[in-house]
Amino acid sequence: GRVLLAVGTAAALASRRSRLLAAVSGAALVASSVATRFGVFEAGRVSARDPKYTVVPQRERINENRATTRL
Repeated sequence: GRVLLAVGTAAALASRRSRLLAAVSGAALVASSVATRFGVFEAGRVSARDPKYTVVPQRERINENRATTRL
């Protein structure tokens, strides 16, 4: 994603009058965006599979709510 972003940005700056270079730049920037989006999505799936990031915080919130309602 980062490499595509750098290539797309460099091509955009260099493509003053070249339609082909502008199209390549746009395609690289779109591909960078897609790669970043799917990277974030996959990272969310991985963290959702780890109980440390899902079950533990839920149990802590439940226990905090129980403690405050008892007062």
